Amino acid sequence: MLKLENVSAAYGQSQVLWDVNLEIADAEAVTLIGRNGVGKTTLLRTISGLHPVMGGGVRLNGEQVERTPAFARARSGLAYVPQGRGLFSQLSVHENLLMGLPALGGRGTVKREIPELVYDLFPICRDMAGRKAGNLSGGQQQQVAIGRALVTKPRYLLLDEPTEGIQPSIVQEIETALTRIRQELRVAVLLVEQYLDFAWAFADRYYVMQKGRLVETGLTAETPTGAVQRYLGV
Repeated sequence: MLKLENVSAAYGQSQVLWDVNLEIADAEAVTLIGRNGVGKTTLLRTISGLHPVMGGGVRLNGEQVERTPAFARARSGLAYVPQGRGLFSQLSVHENLLMGLPALGGRGTVKREIPELVYDLFPICRDMAGRKAGNLSGGQQQQVAIGRALVTKPRYLLLDEPTEGIQPSIVQEIETALTRIRQELRVAVLLVEQYLDFAWAFADRYYVMQKGRLVETGLTAETPTGAVQRYLGV
């Protein structure tokens, strides 16, 4: 289980997260929604170790990791795909995938190679292996970015706005792939998303964030998107 207990975070003297309590069970899908600028990306960066915790605790697989560096959390099974994908634009698709392999360090007999399932889920990773990542479309880049995260063999996958700027047909492909990732790999997913139809089709539960605090939670199956739409409006 991934669990946050009263997590707070700040940029300098400006606090942006207040007492966040959140948990994700194994193979569960949870979506985090809210307006731009309320702290969603900061929360993902804090969970992944890219932003320091000011207060509270982060538990990963039962271990306290709030003071653990990002690379160690990655080696413990936490993968993060940032908004904007975070690919190395001048490197090839294959070279970008290889960047995920160091996260396998310390995992015993785990093979240091690109899993065949990555190519099965995202054929673009094989078909365009030699092409520079910066020359791909936004949807293609997103598939490569998720593929790179899967190379690390995660237990928990954090996704920040994976459908942003992507055409609907690719969004459907990504939803299908993420569903297989949960079912076949038993990977839990925390999804920050503005596209409610996508989030509700994929996630089991939701959290709403306002001004750095979680203000509502529930089951997507029991909550129509219209009931939470107000949290996304300007």
